[in-house]
Amino acid sequence: MKKAIVALSAVCLLAVGGEWFARSVLGLGDPPLSITHPRIEYLYVPNQDVRRFGKRFLVNDYSMRSAPFAARKGADERRVLVFGDSVVNGGNLTDHQDLATTRLAHDLLPFAGGGKVVVGNVSAGSWGPGNWLAYSQAYGFFEADVVVLVASSHDVTDNPTFAPLDPNTHPTEKPLLALTEGLTRYLPRYLPAFLLGGTTEVKPVQTDRDRVQGLADLRAFLLAARDAGAAVVLVQWPERGEVAAGVPADGFADLTELASELGVRNVLAAPAVAAALAQGRALYRDKIHPNDEGQQILADVLRRELSPLMSAARP
Repeated sequence: MKKAIVALSAVCLLAVGGEWFARSVLGLGDPPLSITHPRIEYLYVPNQDVRRFGKRFLVNDYSMRSAPFAARKGADERRVLVFGDSVVNGGNLTDHQDLATTRLAHDLLPFAGGGKVVVGNVSAGSWGPGNWLAYSQAYGFFEADVVVLVASSHDVTDNPTFAPLDPNTHPTEKPLLALTEGLTRYLPRYLPAFLLGGTTEVKPVQTDRDRVQGLADLRAFLLAARDAGAAVVLVQWPERGEVAAGVPADGFADLTELASELGVRNVLAAPAVAAALAQGRALYRDKIHPNDEGQQILADVLRRELSPLMSAARP
């Protein structure tokens, strides 16, 4: 009986210690949550402020990964909306302060004529043209002076599926225990998925029907942003393999052609990425997702393109 009590006590101590380690050291147990949406497919639960792997993950009223801001623009305010997928979102391993969009709000201040700059991060892992279009239809463009879309070659065919959300990539409820989350969500995927920070993997190129649908949704989104009175900018973020090979994937031509047809400013991040990589800077967590250094490069690209637009923004 004494041995059984000792063994049970040891198990309890291990469980308590494991829970403390998983929650306090690893930062598990409090993931940012997603919800399904009949048109957008899924988006973040509004009004979240959680810490994940020691990083702050902030979600505002409009399910953006951004600090709160008013629906209507202030008289002295310049407003930018940046749409994207997990590249813009940053994932669980990117702190709010290290996001390209957070940095951009500060970087654009000198060009705002003494006014305030608000940058909204409208993104979620594995979003594509259909998600961006549906979000804009549901929420509008918040009187943005500039709308930026950060897209990659594979996004052309990344259409919504409305499949049930995978709790490993888009959890909809908090786990009962942090230790349980570690054992069920991260241990099976081990280190590679842990380093990815819970973001989804890039989807492979799909069918020509997917391409046609994606381009139609993308066209509608860009036109809607322009019709809302915003300056529209498309920024193409490259996969690491595209930079190394010097040859973009098929979707690059589709994005470039559409931007040219619509008269949308088309910006290639690849030259800035290649220059930074040549200096020995590590910019990627995997084959496409930027780490903190990569987010800085993206912020630099956005600042160079958007700073001239600030003085021309609507009062």
